Amino acid sequence: MSARTTGRRARTRTRTCTRTVSVAAAVAAAALALPLAASPASANSFSGRIYQGSYSYDDGADRFCVHADEVDIRDRAVVSVTLTPYDSSRGPVVRLADVDTPGRDCASLARAYEDTHYRAVIKSLLSFDRLGGSTYKTKTVDFYS
Repeated sequence: MSARTTGRRARTRTRTCTRTVSVAAAVAAAALALPLAASPASANSFSGRIYQGSYSYDDGADRFCVHADEVDIRDRAVVSVTLTPYDSSRGPVVRLADVDTPGRDCASLARAYEDTHYRAVIKSLLSFDRLGGSTYKTKTVDFYS
């Protein structure tokens, strides 16, 4: 081989190594910058309906609310909820209810650690019977506070 061919191979090898290092550095820089550029965690706010009522969670205010619809005099709307953390050391158990009156009943989860996994058991009264027992419509919702 001539000196000229050996020189070209060395330059080609140097360029290839330089490109490889440059690409690797760019990938590493992008991987490090990604968490900084990512949008903040989206809020876990939600709302829903249950028979004769509604419920909602405002993640920014750490507040869970229930509302029983106002119904006629012969019917009674009652909505209750029990909020239970999956890990009892991360937050309180909360019980709240609303009867068909104006407004709603709310409870704060501000004492719970951020991103505590909760289960909400929401019950709405379907029929009331003093002797035979009342029947309820039940819905379960899992969320992070």
